[in-house]
Amino acid sequence: MTHSLSASTLDDLAPVHQLAKEDRARLAHSGQIATVSAGRKMTAIQEHPWLGYLLSGKVCLFKGDDKEILEAGTMRACQPVFSENRLRDHAVFLTDCEFLRLDRQLFLALDPDPSKSDEALQRTQLSKTETGLLASLYQASQDGRLSLPPLPKIARAIQDAMNDPNITSSRLARIVQMDLAVTGGLIRLSNSPMYRGAKPIADVRNAIIRLGMEMTRSVVMSLSMQQVFKSKSPLMKHHMKAAWNRCVHISALSFVIARQCEGFHPEQALLAGLLHDVGVVPIIDFVSRNEREIADDELDAAILRLKGMVGELVVNDWGLGSELVRVVRESDHWYRDQDDRPDYCDIVLLARLYRLHQSESRGPLPRYYDVPAYYKLGLGRVGQTEEVDVIAEASEQISDVMAMLRGEKG
Repeated sequence: MTHSLSASTLDDLAPVHQLAKEDRARLAHSGQIATVSAGRKMTAIQEHPWLGYLLSGKVCLFKGDDKEILEAGTMRACQPVFSENRLRDHAVFLTDCEFLRLDRQLFLALDPDPSKSDEALQRTQLSKTETGLLASLYQASQDGRLSLPPLPKIARAIQDAMNDPNITSSRLARIVQMDLAVTGGLIRLSNSPMYRGAKPIADVRNAIIRLGMEMTRSVVMSLSMQQVFKSKSPLMKHHMKAAWNRCVHISALSFVIARQCEGFHPEQALLAGLLHDVGVVPIIDFVSRNEREIADDELDAAILRLKGMVGELVVNDWGLGSELVRVVRESDHWYRDQDDRPDYCDIVLLARLYRLHQSESRGPLPRYYDVPAYYKLGLGRVGQTEEVDVIAEASEQISDVMAMLRGEKG
């Protein structure tokens, strides 16, 4: 059951309260108040066309592993129930409720100053093609039809082996030798200027001893990722290649940034950088298998919006842990500052910003030394930007790491 509403209902709701009175009236005229029964489930992706507000009752909002109780009449209820950048969230209505839906596109058209609106709302103008792809991808994920890339065989074997507290370097070496490309990459890294000792390493067992077990695990995982970024579709190969090259560059940048930051393992940052865009892979695969006709620019725009949600599915499916999930989900939230302690997401975020400014800037972006992550990582002090030279000065390291990940012989 639905019924109409008056413009005054919108007066205290953010961000629509910033509209002129006549524009709030117009938005209210197109809006609807629905009566929702207790026990009903509502998903963020299904509600994407609207800004939704709780007017009466109580709901439980599920955000990944977290839960939040929303109650009408509170300050939180003056904000949309669902956040734009969390498309996999869902809510369960704990009581009978009144739920307001406002046309998101109309709000964006009426908004006189989009810069003051929530940053996420500025990215919501989906084309019909994007909306269709979004709906298809979501339905496929719900039905189990979205094909997630399997974790490469060698990566799975390493993960399983590292769960054994009695694992030895000899046993680990036998696993690594299953893959010649990974073996070569591991030996090359152990002989690189970053790790080499007095004598050159010629075999994988000694490479593992030099690097250590945990470092070996992260490096092997990273070296195997090239197998994931593959497409059988001739039309989609260039999209997949572009995604892989982007991930390789950001991975190398993450590696050198982590080497400058206390308390981080560069090899884990390497893996985090490679995986930040892994959501691209199922999207491209889905489009190619379903033979959808979509222009390159529309596919790129759809990927930009959907890759975080899909990437989260992949990382969870691979069992790689909450820290890497956070990288996939939040490493483009430039002003993220939820915790005083820096994390790997902060490192990848800086690497992404650095690359965007160097190669493919999209619209206005903050400088990497203007975001909280830069200072949390101890790379600079407010008002000083000289410390960013640590990236420029590491150009040789960056090239070496990129060559290793691409399987190029040194």
